[in-house]
Amino acid sequence: MSLPRPAAALTPAQLTTLRDQLATYCGVYLDDTRTGALDAAIQRRARAMGIPPTRYVAGLSGDLAELQALAELMLNHETQFFRNRPHMHALRDVILPELHQRLAPGVPVRLWSAGCATGEEPYSLAIAALEALGNPPARPIEVWATDLSKAALEKAKAGVYRGRSLSNLTPQQRARYFVAHGADLAVAEAVRASVRFERLNLLDPFPPQARNVHAIFCQNVTIYFQVNTCRALMERFYQTLGEGGSLFLGFSETLWNIFDRFRWREVSGAYVYYKESQRESRQVQPTHPLARTGQVTTQLAPPVAGETRPPRPLRRPDPAPALFAAGEVLARGRALLDTGQAEAALELFSATPLVGAHAPQILALAARAHADRGDLDLAAAEARRALDLNPLTMDAYLLIGLIYARQDRYPAAISQLERARYLDGESPVIAFHLAECYRQAGRRMDALREYRNTLRKLAAHPPDRVIGGVAVGWLSETCRRYEALLDGKGL
Repeated sequence: MSLPRPAAALTPAQLTTLRDQLATYCGVYLDDTRTGALDAAIQRRARAMGIPPTRYVAGLSGDLAELQALAELMLNHETQFFRNRPHMHALRDVILPELHQRLAPGVPVRLWSAGCATGEEPYSLAIAALEALGNPPARPIEVWATDLSKAALEKAKAGVYRGRSLSNLTPQQRARYFVAHGADLAVAEAVRASVRFERLNLLDPFPPQARNVHAIFCQNVTIYFQVNTCRALMERFYQTLGEGGSLFLGFSETLWNIFDRFRWREVSGAYVYYKESQRESRQVQPTHPLARTGQVTTQLAPPVAGETRPPRPLRRPDPAPALFAAGEVLARGRALLDTGQAEAALELFSATPLVGAHAPQILALAARAHADRGDLDLAAAEARRALDLNPLTMDAYLLIGLIYARQDRYPAAISQLERARYLDGESPVIAFHLAECYRQAGRRMDALREYRNTLRKLAAHPPDRVIGGVAVGWLSETCRRYEALLDGKGL
């Protein structure tokens, strides 16, 4: 009996070429922390086609059907109903009532879930609209739901859910908008009637359905895009939104220093981007010489006699108070993460607009919180975006280094951790992780030096203090043990 031959290994250059082809096809950029997952997906598709991986990669260029099949294996479709509750509350309690008062009778409210995954988001939008406009609604509701993945869309159309995806629903929502389906819950017809699913690659031209929508939800999609791809998509979203239309991104998907045509405002504790109307743009009267840069509050000119306005006029908010408090947010966020409170840290960060010089640091800490929860793909994407915004963001290098270390890619981890140490030479956490990676990589003297550096830096802290999620006493004991082993005293 002959054993199967091992699959031919792909070179880094081949993986890079394929990664770039995928990014060109669908926008999703797989950074170096995900090369292992990409390699595994290639091996799986090659086996399914009965050809060697090297041949598979060589024949992939221009094969859109196979690029789609490979993308299906790489996309993350995990989501929940009412995942971003502050945004959903802002839509239901403020934005939809505004639209209802502003639109002519009978004109439908048009919402777009761009990147709808398995359907929880567009059905949530429909439920929020029914809660805001009544059931049956006072005006038509149209929710357009699009995604790249055929498999995700099939599940979305089925509309049957269980477990964690339902965890944010209230008992009243379960009773009103779902029906029993065995042990699962199925979306009720009153909700389904408002939602239409369609496959769409966000890099392709938008169909006529996209024109003049009132709100776009595109959450945890663009964080996986490179900056230029994200910028181009934001321009197309801007053009397709009607005047005054809203854009809801994931809280870590900042447009600061990426795209500046959208304005933002606080709505019921959530931060929402919007497309300023031409009239409002012309009538903005600056109250300060810096108003044109969006750094201070601006005010609308008085209305023309007889003109009606939305009940809450769109205004350019003043980011100055948020920026002033950003240092406090960073300090509180670090303290929460150091004591293992990742969920509380994420709640804090999600209530903070990612604008101004502190945005990359807050984004990097949000990435750390997601990593603590086990979502390494999102964490790596957020850390990379923080570095796109500011290449001197120490926490981002630290996190990426730790992700490499979890993957046993110690040379890559060391490269990132050494950059972090250059930016913060007094951090005992960086020194400790560097020591660990040097030891795993067989660099005995470098590891010994960093364990000693860690002990020196920890000496100023009490043993029961928690740093980086670990007690100082435990860190010190670990360093002394390895110091003895590496110095020959423990042999």
